[in-house]
Amino acid sequence: MNRSTFLLCLSLCAAARLPAQQTPEAALRRALQAKTGAVTLPTGIIEISREITLPSDAHDLDIHGASTIIKASATFRGSALIVLPTGKNIKISDLALDGNRDAFPQAVAPPAATAVLSRTIANNGILAEGVTGLEISRVTATQFPGFPILINGGRNIRIHDIEITQCGTLDANGLNNGTGGVVLEDGVADFEILRALIGKVRGNGIWIRSAASPGTVANASKGRIAENEFAILARAAIELNHATAVTMENNTGQMIGFPGEEAVTGATALPAAITTSGAVDHSIIRNNVFAQLAGRCMYLDAFSESEVTNNECSDGLFNALLIRGANNRITGNRLKNINSARRDQPESLRDGIYLATGATGNTLEANEIAGFGMAQHCIGGPGAASAKTAKNVCSDGASVARLLPAIPR
Repeated sequence: MNRSTFLLCLSLCAAARLPAQQTPEAALRRALQAKTGAVTLPTGIIEISREITLPSDAHDLDIHGASTIIKASATFRGSALIVLPTGKNIKISDLALDGNRDAFPQAVAPPAATAVLSRTIANNGILAEGVTGLEISRVTATQFPGFPILINGGRNIRIHDIEITQCGTLDANGLNNGTGGVVLEDGVADFEILRALIGKVRGNGIWIRSAASPGTVANASKGRIAENEFAILARAAIELNHATAVTMENNTGQMIGFPGEEAVTGATALPAAITTSGAVDHSIIRNNVFAQLAGRCMYLDAFSESEVTNNECSDGLFNALLIRGANNRITGNRLKNINSARRDQPESLRDGIYLATGATGNTLEANEIAGFGMAQHCIGGPGAASAKTAKNVCSDGASVARLLPAIPR
């Protein structure tokens, strides 16, 4: 064997021993099997066909992208692109997620009040269950049929500086089903959602909820939702269901209840900037600013021992606040150009602040309430008789009707 033949043989043998090059999806899956430490994800657009599940014993794990975009393929099947089944002290940052919504045009019925969303809604972005110490930051998410971020249980949750656009699906009637935003469900405790930009979402922007099965409700607690911006949402900017000690402050939003053809417009389900249900107490709503509301500013059902102060709402189709609950302080709010639809009936849509049956012991003080008919119908409803009212300023402010959806009589 001459020298050149010998060298060629060595080269061929060495090449035969080289491992096959990993696909981008395989490299991503391999990176996300780390249990602890710092992980840098591969660069580029990476399509995946099924969910990636982190190790259940992951802890003290820092996952960050490097110009990484994880996208659902047209054949994707799974609950979420990334699934965290428990774990402790996990960070996810600097990452883009694409749910490829156009590939999943199927209508999805609204979840029942007893449903656990992490078990019933597919095609989400990040799904975390029972994680203690989770931080999600500098993540952009678009085109998800379900929820870009869905957190079930857990505590010490920090979500900040994220951007969500064009997410959520519709039901068989072409109406929103609540999907599209950030959801924390089933007893999440000690949480923050800060500086999120949420736009063109078909359901709620931020939804704090618990499955309302008898004897199994776990209230969310000790939360702060602050400095978020919302635009063009068909349902609510913030919805709280079964929660205690949650502060919502310094949030801004416009075009709530848009587009009108996707909004639910039944009398008990109007779009609202902030809405509560299922027992919410010891909470604070303050310093929020919302405009262009195809419904009302706030629908506060089962809302008690709480404060609504120094908020501003303008250009509302109907009245500003509907309250059902006890011992709340409603003070210093500026409610301008409300009832632009010029409704004179029913009271629940007409009265500037409507205290529904079951509203008792509430204090309304130093609120500015202006809009069509407000000089005569400023504060009303069956619960008004038990309310303490003082220094409220009521006036028939200018009202300019907008092209907003009509409510069926």
